Amino acid sequence: MAKTQVSISEKTVSSGMQKIRGSKVLVQPIKLIETQLQKRYEQLGGESFFGRITKKEGGVWYGERAGICYSRTHKAVFELHGAIYQKWLTLGGRNWGIPDTDESPCWDGKGRYNHFNNGGSSIYWSPETGAQGIWGDIKRKWAELGWERSYLGYPTSDETDFPDGGRVNSFQHGGIYWWPDTGAIDLNDIVVNYTGLVCIKETGESSGADEPYALMGVITPFHAYGLRSKTYSSVDSNTSRPDLLEVYRGKPNGLVIHVTLMENDEGNPEKYKKEITEAVQKAHAVGTAALTLIPIVGVGIAAVLGPLIQKFVPAIGKAINDLFGFGDDTIGKQQIVLTGKDLIILARRVGSSNYKNVVHKFSTNNLRGENANYKVYFDIFPV
Repeated sequence: MAKTQVSISEKTVSSGMQKIRGSKVLVQPIKLIETQLQKRYEQLGGESFFGRITKKEGGVWYGERAGICYSRTHKAVFELHGAIYQKWLTLGGRNWGIPDTDESPCWDGKGRYNHFNNGGSSIYWSPETGAQGIWGDIKRKWAELGWERSYLGYPTSDETDFPDGGRVNSFQHGGIYWWPDTGAIDLNDIVVNYTGLVCIKETGESSGADEPYALMGVITPFHAYGLRSKTYSSVDSNTSRPDLLEVYRGKPNGLVIHVTLMENDEGNPEKYKKEITEAVQKAHAVGTAALTLIPIVGVGIAAVLGPLIQKFVPAIGKAINDLFGFGDDTIGKQQIVLTGKDLIILARRVGSSNYKNVVHKFSTNNLRGENANYKVYFDIFPV
């Protein structure tokens, strides 16, 4: 009986030791991590480098001027400081990501960076742009292009929302835009050109061939203006008039083009251009006043386009009709609304077409009036 009791007691002691040893296994790495953090803290200069340590949490020491983090992936301690450290705190600190590198120099000797989250995100800093966060597919696209050595340069914003469910980082010389159905698209400025018209059917007036011209009222988030094509002479059915007139040059911030196709008779095309300009400027003023502010991301990229272009700007056609009556015959009108996403995809992902020697990527619908049928064409491409 005694032997049995001793045997049970030995098992109990043995089991207890396993539990104690098990707890030591959990505690020991924490102590090792803290030891490594303390060693790195001292190597970097202690309080003179970090300032006062304000918090220690989950393998991260937060200082007033710098921080150190233990990476379980790399089994090493990395530091971050200055503007990059402050940006990291703003983004969420430890909850946003653990660094994979110390703060390191960029190729040009001016910029600095830390990589985070096993390379999935980064914070880049330069004297001109400050510290900005970049991650995910947008970061991967930037890396493919050559990082800060690419034509885009350094990021000038964190990744932020963009209309139509998109995301964007702006850069010194453009942006990288992302949507779930497109992936990441890099782009600087764009150019939109009026490229001509096609007469499917002329008016059939007794005076002979048509003499059409196109009036265009243009609205962007920041500007509104009017344009007019030349007046084309002797236009017959099934003929075209290729042309080239710059409609817009700048960031892909969304665009409204109100097209009015006229048949020259007794009116003054220049007078109508002036009145078109007044009409769209009036509409733009109402829209921007209603929106109060157009938020900007980085260099010239408007973060909120849809509300201005699609909701707050009144129907430009109504503003035009209310402002004046045409002396020339109106063949047809159409308002073309292109969001930022539309412009980016058209510029980067869509090839130009050629119809009757008129190069284009988009056009009006058939403009029918005065027994005539025309289409007006536009092209768009990256700068």
